Amino acid sequence: MTHEALVDALRSVEGLVDVSGDPPIFHFRSRPFLHFHDRDGHAYADVKFGSGDFEPMWASTPQERLELLGRVIDHVERLTQSRKADRRGQGDRRRK
Repeated sequence: MTHEALVDALRSVEGLVDVSGDPPIFHFRSRPFLHFHDRDGHAYADVKFGSGDFEPMWASTPQERLELLGRVIDHVERLTQSRKADRRGQGDRRRK
């Protein structure tokens, strides 16, 4: 996977919004979520997987890019499903 393919794949993840151009900066739920850096010719992404600080993840090799994409997709899907479950639970309470 190339860096360009990674960025395209991130742009296709429902819930992520590219608020920049080059380099891309992604927000999730209207908050900063992921941005890229280059250090000595090696790319990495800072990603905010929780409520704490950004976590650096290397994105220089095809394998590193796939791992980054997989973690991002898992994280976004988990939070999206959690939010949907919360909404269903709130709806059930209002009906009673």
